[in-house]
Amino acid sequence: MAAKHILACVDFSEHSTRALAEVAEYAKANGSKVTLIHIADPQAFIPPQAVLEPESHTDRSAHEAELASLRDEHLAGLPVEIAVVEDHAPARAICDYASNHGVDLIVIGSHGRGGMERWLIGSVAERVVRHAASNVYVVRR
Repeated sequence: MAAKHILACVDFSEHSTRALAEVAEYAKANGSKVTLIHIADPQAFIPPQAVLEPESHTDRSAHEAELASLRDEHLAGLPVEIAVVEDHAPARAICDYASNHGVDLIVIGSHGRGGMERWLIGSVAERVVRHAASNVYVVRR
């Protein structure tokens, strides 16, 4: 059964951008709606110069503009919604959004970290796979 609503997770890395090509192909073939989602940490590290230059601080509207640019570049001609969610736990936020918005398929890029690096920082993709109620497609690097 084809997914009618795809949640494409974007962290603005090369890996998540590469995954959009596969999202576009699947969505076109199956007539799926796509939601581009970015999880922004509301208390992420803010460099000292951001306090002195508040216009350099990235905010919700900047994330929405970046998502719109990705939509126009990779998903033209498809029904696409944009969502920016503020949360400290990206995997939880992705799973909650998918559950609350009728998502059939979550597509997430993987950075392919392993060993000590993965142990120290964890893997959002792994957590989403373990906890999502819907199917998850991980696009590896």
